[in-house]
Amino acid sequence: MQVYVPDIHAGVEFYSRALGRAPNFAPTPDFQEWDHIAPNVTFQVAEGAPRPTYPVRLRVTDIEGERDRILRDASPSYATAIKRFEGLVAVCDFLDPWGNAFGLYQVLFAGGEPPRLTGSNREHMTEVEKRIAGAVVPE
Repeated sequence: MQVYVPDIHAGVEFYSRALGRAPNFAPTPDFQEWDHIAPNVTFQVAEGAPRPTYPVRLRVTDIEGERDRILRDASPSYATAIKRFEGLVAVCDFLDPWGNAFGLYQVLFAGGEPPRLTGSNREHMTEVEKRIAGAVVPE
């Protein structure tokens, strides 16, 4: 996963706080990488014009604790409340200071077949999706 930020130093500072650690690879001055933020996943910050996209969500085991930690340590420009699909999953999303979206999810079912949801949650855009669709970059 890669996001672009207008200032690499500010981007590295924000994402180091959000991810809970500094990057471990910096092949060029305008590119930093965090290896293994999840199995087989690296996260990259590059200097350039932001290109906001829909959130990539990282799996966590304690969504409340991780959401609180990100709010406290990284101060994202926007954060949603935790939305629960009981017996299935809980999710929340954030916007970094440049409008890039990321989020968290926690699996709530304990095994077997997950419950089936009826209807479509995609009929309603989240606030993060509205901001991205309207290219609204938080100040």
